Amino acid sequence: MLFLLRKLAIGLLVASFFILMQAQAETVKPTFVRSAGTNMTIPIGVTLSADGTKIHFAKFNSGSNLYQYDLSIPFNVSSIDSSSEVILNVTGTDAMTARKIEDLTFNGDGTKVYAIGFTGQMTVHSLPTPYDLSNATQDADDGINWSTDYGGEGGSNSSHRPHGMRFNNDGTKMFLVDAVGTVGVIEYDLSTPYLPGSASFGNFFATESSREIQDIDFDDDGTRMYVIESKSGNPSSDKIYAYKLSTGFDTSTATFAGSIANFFDAAGGDGGPGGMHFSKDGMKFYQVSFVNDSTGNINKVFEYDLSCPYGIVLCESETASVASAQIEIAKNVIHQNTSTIFKRFEWLRRNENKTNLNSHNLKLNINNPILASLTNKLQSSFKSPFKNIKYNQASLKTEKPAENKRKWSSWSHGDISFGRVGDTFSLKPKEIKTTGITIGADKLTKNNNIFGFAMRIGNDDVDIKSLTNEELNSKSLSFNMYGQLPFNSKSNLNALLGVSFLRIDQMISGTITGKRNGKQIYTSLSYEEEENYTKFDLIPYAKTELGITELSEYTDFGTTATNNIETHERLTFKTGNASAGFKFDNTLYLDGSRISRNGFLEYMVDFTPDIDHRYKNHSDNVTVQNTIKRYSYNNIKGNIGFELFKKSGQTFALNYERFQSLDNSAHTDSLLFKFGKQKNENTNFNVIYDPLKNNNTEISYLKKHDNFDLKVKSNYAMYSKIPDYGAGIELSSTF
Repeated sequence: MLFLLRKLAIGLLVASFFILMQAQAETVKPTFVRSAGTNMTIPIGVTLSADGTKIHFAKFNSGSNLYQYDLSIPFNVSSIDSSSEVILNVTGTDAMTARKIEDLTFNGDGTKVYAIGFTGQMTVHSLPTPYDLSNATQDADDGINWSTDYGGEGGSNSSHRPHGMRFNNDGTKMFLVDAVGTVGVIEYDLSTPYLPGSASFGNFFATESSREIQDIDFDDDGTRMYVIESKSGNPSSDKIYAYKLSTGFDTSTATFAGSIANFFDAAGGDGGPGGMHFSKDGMKFYQVSFVNDSTGNINKVFEYDLSCPYGIVLCESETASVASAQIEIAKNVIHQNTSTIFKRFEWLRRNENKTNLNSHNLKLNINNPILASLTNKLQSSFKSPFKNIKYNQASLKTEKPAENKRKWSSWSHGDISFGRVGDTFSLKPKEIKTTGITIGADKLTKNNNIFGFAMRIGNDDVDIKSLTNEELNSKSLSFNMYGQLPFNSKSNLNALLGVSFLRIDQMISGTITGKRNGKQIYTSLSYEEEENYTKFDLIPYAKTELGITELSEYTDFGTTATNNIETHERLTFKTGNASAGFKFDNTLYLDGSRISRNGFLEYMVDFTPDIDHRYKNHSDNVTVQNTIKRYSYNNIKGNIGFELFKKSGQTFALNYERFQSLDNSAHTDSLLFKFGKQKNENTNFNVIYDPLKNNNTEISYLKKHDNFDLKVKSNYAMYSKIPDYGAGIELSSTF
């Protein structure tokens, strides 16, 4: 009973906490910054170029024109240069005459501009220079009347009145506002991106507004949709409605999140809201005011600051960008482990004939058959800690015996990487810094194969380049088992199996808002030719890498500034890539040292599938799904560096590596370095017992250092009545 009461009390406490947080949440409103007059009457649509240096308007009256102006200060409407005016008449085959134009929008790269009229006309113009209307040419008429064809409410072809117009990020969906009857949003599927003529009806979504809806817009990943209503002469009651979409750009998953009013005419007057637009980063909002039957603050464009990206009605963190950064961290941990260990294979291949490790030698010289059994037992007992090690007598006259095979060898490797990924329509760019240290040990088996273990400790810092100041800090611990098998006489197969454990801290302006744990298992295989080609010692090879990662569920509590709480579901995903290329490795021999000049060039295909990430915001309790796509399918990676080997066994290596996407600007620069000392086991320890020479026993120790040999020896006659003690030190050098 006590246990149940305790559980109930904890549950009530948690519920009270979330209710309190929701109760404290306030409807997020824009902050008015400035306004500017326009040169045309009744501006009905507004957009800005991606860089904020051009602003465009649609004019709602006879003439049906689009207007363009330069902004001397990007995104600042008070810097409109009236002298830069460009007017594009969008009448043509699909004529928009006498007050028919309603909105304008661009395709993803600004090379096409679309204009929609309320009686169903649509014109499309191609732009040689993105977002520049100067030299626009009209595309062929699509022959579609968008006021009657392709559905309205319920998908019927009943009459509707198109107002606002938008596309999704890749142009496979188009959205029109229906302002007649049951007002709402009509969603179309486009079989050809950004080609309205390829449309088929997708969905009709009825909005909460009972008045005319004037325009529509989305946030960067389509998980929030905004519609603005307008009734001429009564702007004080006009609203912006916000909706949450659990699947981006899918209106069938939309849920009402709230609305705001009484902010449009922050400078006074009674101009009704027309078109609206968000800046690319979502931190600024613009709307134009128009009215044709009243006076006041009309024919103006208003600029607002937002407290968070797309912060109207509610604030949310850069959820999609954060999720993609966590996925990128997981991929990077796998890549750093496999990259480091395969570099170890390269080092072993370069030094396969020069690697010497510790050996401990014991030799009993017994000629008396009676003592043979004792000898074998003594020798075996001394060998037991060092099984399979061959023992040879120390000598100043010969080099280290060939039978001293390399056994366990330790190594270490450090890495530092810097990169930038994720600059897409729906994801903010991310700057990534990675550091790590790897410690390993391996051995050469009887069959001349390599087998080893390695552990890596890594740290990844990700800075999401947005005004929300979100960062991720990840720590990882990885364990790897690896081996190399001769595939045939001319090639090798390298294999790796590893597991990692991750801890990811999510932060806003340095404050930790959430913690997430992860674990992953991964494997990698590479095929490498043993034979070098051309005078540059080129070595062809191929590699594949596969991994499965699971990230735990967690709650992002946000900060008092964001006033946002999100619960993220457990995320399990696969990653993989395949690559092929060639290495080069050329050795230059110097006096007392040698230099290996090495590197590689490879083409890599990333076949990581799309990853669905689900989370729920506590302000509306709506579960949202983001689909994270791989940044780049085609990539190229290059590496160049050197390794210096001293005769004393000291080594120093430095390599620069560049990973470059061929599909976008994503890249990573890595600096890989190694300091080490090769253990030269020119050290031998001998015990020699000779019963035929007065039971004389000799103990000797030989240590080789550079060109000098140091030998310490002692002897003792075991059964002599007058024991014979002796000790000596020998130092020699070879020139």
